[in-house]
Amino acid sequence: MIWNALALVGGLAITAATLFDVFATVVVPGRVAGPINVSRLLRTMLFRSWRAALKYATGKPHPRMDSVFGAMLLLSVLLVWITLTLLGLSLAAWALRASFVPAIWSFGDAAFQIGSAMMTLGLSSQSAGGWARPLVVWSGLCGLQIITLTLSFTVQIQTALRDRDALVLKLASRAGTPPSGIALLVTTRELDANGGLPRLFDRWEDWASMLLYTHAAHPVLAYFRSDKGVIDWLTSLGAVLDAASVTLAMVDDAPTGNARLLHASGTRAIRELCRAFRLDPREEPELSDEDIALAIKRLQHAGYTVPPGREARLRDFQRAYRREFAALVRHFGVDAPAWVGEQRECAASA
Repeated sequence: MIWNALALVGGLAITAATLFDVFATVVVPGRVAGPINVSRLLRTMLFRSWRAALKYATGKPHPRMDSVFGAMLLLSVLLVWITLTLLGLSLAAWALRASFVPAIWSFGDAAFQIGSAMMTLGLSSQSAGGWARPLVVWSGLCGLQIITLTLSFTVQIQTALRDRDALVLKLASRAGTPPSGIALLVTTRELDANGGLPRLFDRWEDWASMLLYTHAAHPVLAYFRSDKGVIDWLTSLGAVLDAASVTLAMVDDAPTGNARLLHASGTRAIRELCRAFRLDPREEPELSDEDIALAIKRLQHAGYTVPPGREARLRDFQRAYRREFAALVRHFGVDAPAWVGEQRECAASA
């Protein structure tokens, strides 16, 4: 008798915790936390083994976590949700086995009964009576709920990827591959004059805010690459933050309001993502005087006014996000943004 009670309470508890996790992940992502977090647990377990296999295969200390890992993680989350719900309801059915006609005596028969009810197949030969009737009905509702929310979750992922990558892919024509903040400033000046830079920074400020919401709510999104490795969302974010930092610290004849907003929004996104993935930032080498001098030469050649003695200001602006950004680059194994980028003969050909 006591085992039946324990199985019933434990099964209902497992079911309730799983359904709450589905609700917290799909309906109100990032706003509530339940007793379990399937996505985070799977990400932690699978990431280590996947990274170890890639290290062995490529010989690189920080191999690229490609989109296959993201797809596998997404599929694994959905399968675990279904499995846990089936397990919990099957335990409850086994505890109420005497209420079925004919009676259920094995856990396998209980799982088949519940699985048939969840998928609304009607394959079971047993009929339910007593408290088993609401359990079977609830099993069918749980199955429909998980399938519906799974479809909604898939649409959310697809929509977020589309919104994220549309602007990223445009960056290649302005900033090169890998993208460079200096190249972005030079090309924007040559193509759009002074009016193009504020609009560019404004769009990327909105993009960084969108990235913070979607990728913190659904971390699996971060593992999907943008375009077969040609250009990546994280590398692009680093490039536009470099461009904003240079504009704020070194350029006198460019509007700085939008650059300041982008710098604040992008820095916050990087810090929050670093916290979401539980990464440990460490000190990173700063730009050398030679690197900054080369950037100044490119900017002046493009027509920007760059007063002397601004190196320390540039390093201060970059210091706000440099450590956390480097930790994310190592975690995902992506390329860091180029600093100066390739010299262009004619920006219009980009």
